[in-house]
Amino acid sequence: MIELILYVAILLVLAFVAVSSLIALSGAYRTMKSAQSIDTAGSLSLERMVREVRDATSVDTSQSTLGSSPGSLVLNTTDASGATTSVQFFVSGQSIHVKEAGVDKGPLTPASVRVTNLVFRQISTANSKAVKIELTLESGQAAYYRSKSFYSTVVLRGSYPVQ
Repeated sequence: MIELILYVAILLVLAFVAVSSLIALSGAYRTMKSAQSIDTAGSLSLERMVREVRDATSVDTSQSTLGSSPGSLVLNTTDASGATTSVQFFVSGQSIHVKEAGVDKGPLTPASVRVTNLVFRQISTANSKAVKIELTLESGQAAYYRSKSFYSTVVLRGSYPVQ
């Protein structure tokens, strides 16, 4: 009888250790998943915005919301056939969306990532024009919550003189 009680006690300790380890691994996985989602969404969104700004001919300041969050950036650009068109980046709900020629092409960020800050600033000098992008994303809940900020400054390719 004493042996049985001793074996049950040892099994209970082993079960407790196993369950505790599984809970810790689950928490680490959720934290890692949140961080990975933010990194991927931030990198891809920023890459798309940088590419479009670099290829733009100008920034439409009358339709853009610059210097505040949530910002909106409207770029004057040309399509593949050379026709004049526009590209807009804006926050809808908690994700970044892109409009091409007035048509919403959908979100750039997944539903698991929330946009908490998106600011566009136009920088103008005598020689060129640029756009500074500030982006903050968050993901997860409670102990698994993560947040990260991304920054980039892009010169509009057609805005500086060619020598």
